[in-house]
Amino acid sequence: MLREHVVRVANITLRGMTLVSKFVLLFFLAKFLQASEVGLYGLLSATIGYALYVIGFEFYNFSTREMIGEDSKHWLGMIRDQLALYGVLYCIFLPCALFIFYMGWLPWSHVFWFLVLALLEHIAQELNRILVAISQQLLASVVLFLRSGAWCLAVVVVMWVDVSARNLDVLLGGWVVGCLLGCILAIKKISEFDRNSLRRKINWSWVSRGVKIAIPLLVASLAMRGVFTFDRYFIESTASLEVLGAYVLFVGMASAVLSFLDAGVIVFFYPKLVSSAKKGDLPLFRKQMKMLAFNVLGVTAFLVLACYGVSGLVLHWLNNAIYSENIHILYWLLLAVAVYSVSMIPHLGLYAFGFDKPLLYSQVVGLFVFLAGAYWLQGEEGFYAVPMSMCIAFFVILIWKSFAYVLRVRRISSSVPI
Repeated sequence: MLREHVVRVANITLRGMTLVSKFVLLFFLAKFLQASEVGLYGLLSATIGYALYVIGFEFYNFSTREMIGEDSKHWLGMIRDQLALYGVLYCIFLPCALFIFYMGWLPWSHVFWFLVLALLEHIAQELNRILVAISQQLLASVVLFLRSGAWCLAVVVVMWVDVSARNLDVLLGGWVVGCLLGCILAIKKISEFDRNSLRRKINWSWVSRGVKIAIPLLVASLAMRGVFTFDRYFIESTASLEVLGAYVLFVGMASAVLSFLDAGVIVFFYPKLVSSAKKGDLPLFRKQMKMLAFNVLGVTAFLVLACYGVSGLVLHWLNNAIYSENIHILYWLLLAVAVYSVSMIPHLGLYAFGFDKPLLYSQVVGLFVFLAGAYWLQGEEGFYAVPMSMCIAFFVILIWKSFAYVLRVRRISSSVPI
């Protein structure tokens, strides 16, 4: 028990350092770069994030559930089979991503960075997920810090010292280096697994089964991620790259709530919930869900209030009218993030038992609610229609998942309520 607490504290510390590093990077980008450059960086990073879902096909939802509880001697073979699928997906979808540049949504000058970062980010992300699935949360946090935190601090130092380095190429170059270091560390650990499973042929039937299961989850994830991608393009089209720069800063602050929640709460409860659901241990599952709800609500409330509290200091330090004039964007985004965080409670309960369809339906509907809300509200609210529509969409998702959890998961326990 003591060791688990020590690991959890270390994990939270590393994740916290990663978040702080992202904060520092965002703040200094807002200080060192033009708001339009910050906006372009936001577009590029959001599009890369969306591409990760497509090229990864959300197959990890299947593969990590399979790895949890599986004999470790089979792990390396399962990872190899997963990589075989990704190789096929890379060949199909990465070239298709060039359409984004062909349409002029992103400048051709950044196509190299886009392709390299999409590939490296996906590999690093999958390695992180594997480490979490095999209960190597601490190492996963170290890898995450390398690929998402350490390089941010290094870039800030370089930009602080060298004025000529205050440009997007230096920023994106640092991102590449961070991803590479994270991949190397994770691969070193995974290479220690039993290699006997590599002697068998690639299990394409297992891959095929996983793809069929992953498709609805992919659609659900694309829908949810679409909210956090299309929002930036909507802001750019209705306002300007300068306003988008302010939006990128504020959405980064608000999203940190979700990142810290994942690091401090979700990453610990997710494997336990899946394990107890697989074993059919309903009393343990009930206990874990109650603890999950308590932790999610408490941590979310604390982080949202903390983010609201420091916003004034951030504006004072930046001393830039484009950010102070649009501070109400942050308040709407914090409300949206709070609602979304609460929706993760029934989400994880459904996911643990493999009830994926409610997740699909709720998030697809949520995307359409967001798009419809942004479209209809833009005439009266302007670009504020984006965060306002987020709040509406996430509330719909929360209600949908909550009802699905009560109706479906409780049915499993028959007369014993979950």
